[in-house]
Amino acid sequence: PGFFNKILVTYESGSMNGQWSAVGRTAVTTTLAGCTAALTTLFGKRLLSGHWNVTDVCNGLLGGFAAITGGCSVVEPWAAIICGFLAALVLLGCNKLAERLRYDDPLEASQLHGGCGAW
Repeated sequence: PGFFNKILVTYESGSMNGQWSAVGRTAVTTTLAGCTAALTTLFGKRLLSGHWNVTDVCNGLLGGFAAITGGCSVVEPWAAIICGFLAALVLLGCNKLAERLRYDDPLEASQLHGGCGAW
């Protein structure tokens, strides 16, 4: 993910002059969706498996980012929280489905980008 100056790279061309509220909204909604998905995945996996796993938190964070990316400048902050929460549930469901189908993806990349990105 990097840092929030990466968000500004998109707006360097000057085409967004006067729309700095979109830049701020992008930062806020991206943060909210990612953090909500990370926390939901952390506690969801804890309930399902009985242990804590930092890899699941990182995948949940990325899943939240993948889910909110398409509309990060236009959704409200409360909707970003819901989007992150549902992205975590989609990620957990896709992981269970991949496990049931014996789909070998140790990085959970297809579940993360395919499932959460489609959501």
